[in-house]
Amino acid sequence: MSRKAKIIAGVAVLVVLGGVIAAVALGSGGATVQVDIAKAVKQDLAVTVTASGRVESGLRADVFPPTAGTLSEVLVKDGDKVSQGAVLARLDTGPLELQVAQAQTGLAQAESQLVAIDDQAPSSADLAASRQGTSAAWAAYQSALAARDAVGAQAPSAADKAAATAATNAAWSAYSSAKAAYDGLKASVDASAMPTPVALSQLDAAKLAKEQAYAGYLQAKAAQDKLGAYDPSLSQKQTQAGVDQGYAAYLQARAAQAKLENTSLSTQRAAAQAGVDQARKALALAQDNLESADLTAPSDGVVLFNALGTPAADGQTPRPARGVSVGPQSAPFTVVDLKGLSFMAEVDEVDVDSIKPDMKGTIALDAFTDRFVSQVSQIKPAATFTATGGTVFPVYFELTDAAANILIGMKGDAKVEVSSQGEALTIPVEALFSEGGIDYVYVLDAGTLKKTEITVGATTDTQVEILDGLAESQTVALSGATQYTDGMAAQAK
Repeated sequence: MSRKAKIIAGVAVLVVLGGVIAAVALGSGGATVQVDIAKAVKQDLAVTVTASGRVESGLRADVFPPTAGTLSEVLVKDGDKVSQGAVLARLDTGPLELQVAQAQTGLAQAESQLVAIDDQAPSSADLAASRQGTSAAWAAYQSALAARDAVGAQAPSAADKAAATAATNAAWSAYSSAKAAYDGLKASVDASAMPTPVALSQLDAAKLAKEQAYAGYLQAKAAQDKLGAYDPSLSQKQTQAGVDQGYAAYLQARAAQAKLENTSLSTQRAAAQAGVDQARKALALAQDNLESADLTAPSDGVVLFNALGTPAADGQTPRPARGVSVGPQSAPFTVVDLKGLSFMAEVDEVDVDSIKPDMKGTIALDAFTDRFVSQVSQIKPAATFTATGGTVFPVYFELTDAAANILIGMKGDAKVEVSSQGEALTIPVEALFSEGGIDYVYVLDAGTLKKTEITVGATTDTQVEILDGLAESQTVALSGATQYTDGMAAQAK
């Protein structure tokens, strides 16, 4: 419903009530009625949209561990302010150091194999040992392939995603049914002059069922989004490095065997060199992981602890702490930059079309008496729903120049001036009447009310712009307890 429609609907209710009271007070007589009046005046008319919202952060950076491991210590608390480069937590370096040692051994073996290319011809015992080494290297390579494929198998299947989508759709259907039941009961209760306690109790139960169904839908949607956001690429990168290293080892062993079997020396040497190159890459990756064991803040801000994995048997979801397992697929920490705050206003669907980017807005936070001036920086095209089922669109205002003590989650209101009419002819909204799609006022002239059709322009909560049908300084009657009629005798109070 538009702002004008809402205003006129409210006035219509007053008119109906006024008619009832007038019928009792006046009967069929023609007594002069006392009316409140106002004059049509010219003034600047500003049309504004006001919406409630909260402070959010537009600058967030997730902190991921470089590899799977265990937190050996956590050096911050949830909500601490940190500086860029500050150490948030440390991984247990024991396994990482072991991986470096293993990679160093692999590189040494690869380099030794390369040197051995130019060695003298081996004995029959060396040939047998080389064949056994090739078989062992091939088996190790197959194991690395299996490990890589196992990581890929951990990704949600199409069936998993389809099931999550079906669950979300079912939850939404349940919510729609619960909402329809609630709306039906509410309409019945609203229509009743004196609803029974049973009806009111049923309405409360239907409201609770609707809210519970909506909560179920949000939970199902979150599960669906989590499956859709799963990214196994980091783990696959590590296991692929194992595959590359295993294949390089196999090439080295095969090259050694080829040399012993009098194959081309150049082919053997190229394969051995490839093995050295792969081993060096594996060592560099292991060293990078060790050097990145300290999880640091990417920027100044506030550190937030994130949930890790699935809830335990006691229903608690693990959070960053000493001894907790982490991996590159999930960020244990998020750093929020408080200098990048914004205010997210939930604008009603009937008003959002009038708001445009860069429009000036005034932000009033409940926690402060000061007002913050900003501009519309973003209008999200996807609607969200309020707890009461209303449809709203998120509209963002940057708070970069606001006070430093503004905190995430603070609530308030945003007011945006969407249009302004200079020197507009206006009357109070209480003087506007509407019937059958026609707008009109009652002009008080020489002791008589004259029903006068008008053309309405912009409207606010208190004023109505008159485009045609009324002149400046004409006197109009305000709605009151009496139902007016054309030609009714009246005088100003």
